[in-house]
Amino acid sequence: MNILLTGATGHLGTHITEQAIEAQIPNFHIGVRNTNKVPDEWTQKVNVRTLDYFDKDKMIKAFENIDLVIFIPSIIHPSFKRLPEVENLVAAAQEAQVSHIMFIGYYADQHNNPFHMSPYFGYAERLLASNPIDYTYVRMAMYMDPLVPYLPELKERGKLIYPVGEGKINYISRADIAKGIVALLQQPEKWGQRYLLAGYSYTMEALAEILSEVAGSPIHYDPVTREQFGKMYDEPRGFGPLLASMYQAGEMGLLDQTSDDFEKLTGDRPTPFKDYLKQHYEK
Repeated sequence: MNILLTGATGHLGTHITEQAIEAQIPNFHIGVRNTNKVPDEWTQKVNVRTLDYFDKDKMIKAFENIDLVIFIPSIIHPSFKRLPEVENLVAAAQEAQVSHIMFIGYYADQHNNPFHMSPYFGYAERLLASNPIDYTYVRMAMYMDPLVPYLPELKERGKLIYPVGEGKINYISRADIAKGIVALLQQPEKWGQRYLLAGYSYTMEALAEILSEVAGSPIHYDPVTREQFGKMYDEPRGFGPLLASMYQAGEMGLLDQTSDDFEKLTGDRPTPFKDYLKQHYEK
C-alpha cells in the first residue's frame, strides 16, 4: 500500500513523518509545497512529491498510485479561505483513484461551537461523508506544545490569562497525536471510523498550578476578557479574535472532551501536561 502524508514539513507533519520513518512504514510518501524544506535525512527514507492545496492538478499528480492520503489542513484563516483545499483534496483523490482518505481534524467542531474555524471542520467532514471514497476522520485535542515557548512570558507576567473562566480544556502533545496516527496506519482493520486523540482535561486554575511548579515561579489564573485577549495576540491580523473564539468554546465546556482512543490504538497512555513540560522546558 502506498501512503502519502500532506503538510509533512509542518509541526505535526514533522512528528508524523519522523515516527513513520522510525516505525518503518513501507511505501511512505510525503507531499509538500516547498521541497527545500524537506530535511536531507528524510530524502533517503521517504518519497517526496510536490503538491499545493490550491492547485488541483498538482494534487492529482501527487496522488498518482497512492492508496491512502493522510491530509493535514492548513492554518489559513478565515475559515472560508480553506474550503478550496478540502474541495481539491476530494476531487483530486477521486480523479487519481485514491481508495482512502485519513483526515486530521480538530475537536472544536460541534454545531454550536463559536471557534472561527469550526465551520471548516464541519464542512470537511460532511464533504467526506458525501463522497464515495472511504475515509477515516481523526480529531485531535488542543496542542500542549505551544505552552513551552509561552512559559517564559507567563512566568514574567505571573499570570495565565486565557479567557476560559471555569471551563476545562483537553490537551495532548503533537508527538502523541503522531504516535496515535502512526499506530492507526499499522491497523487498517480500524480504518473507516471516527477517532478523538485526546489527553487530559484541565481547568485553568489547575493548569496555572502546573505551570507554576515547572517554571519555579508563581503563576496565577487571572483571565482577561475575550476582547482584550484578541487585541493582545492579533498577529497576524485576525488571529487574535480567532484564538479568543477558541477560548470561548473552552468556557462553554466544548473543549472538555475525553477519549480512550489513543490508548486503544497505541497501548499507552498520553503524556500528562506536567510531564511534558518538565521534559521540554528549560528554566
